[in-house]
Amino acid sequence: MSNILYRTRTYLVGHMQYSNGEDWRSYVESELNPLGIITYNPYSKPFVKDLQEDDDARNFFDKQAELGNYDYLQDKMRQIRNYDLNLVDRSDFIIARIIPEVPSYGSSEELAIAARMKKPIFLAIEGGKKKAPHWLWGMLPHKYFYDSVEQIVEKVKDIDSGKIEIDSDRWRLLVKELR
Repeated sequence: MSNILYRTRTYLVGHMQYSNGEDWRSYVESELNPLGIITYNPYSKPFVKDLQEDDDARNFFDKQAELGNYDYLQDKMRQIRNYDLNLVDRSDFIIARIIPEVPSYGSSEELAIAARMKKPIFLAIEGGKKKAPHWLWGMLPHKYFYDSVEQIVEKVKDIDSGKIEIDSDRWRLLVKELR
């Protein structure tokens, strides 16, 4: 059986504010979208009505903080947070990339929620699996820790092609006709 993951959805979790995360997300999209896997990328939101979270938006938000426009900033970030967490809800699985030395509060919350929902989470850790933050060892099955995004893409492709069987009860895939 092939194309097992056709029309499934994955949310791409990772740094945005303190480290650019566009390149790896573009790579994942270019590899998985041709397989019919839908990627939710926070740099290009899929909602009809949505707030941008790109570099220009973040620079504008930084300026608002400098100016003391905290009510404005809080309102906009609450909206972004709600939309991003909704994408976690809508996803069949998560692909994430973290740099342990760089804080990423949104990514932490998104991963925590996905873990509580028992979604499959493929986590690339800059510096390799051995550099995983200790907390994550208690939070996620370590078989989902990878040394690179490229390893994750290959694993997802192997699952999609049927080369590797889905080996976790974390997967709850709808039949293809209902995706």
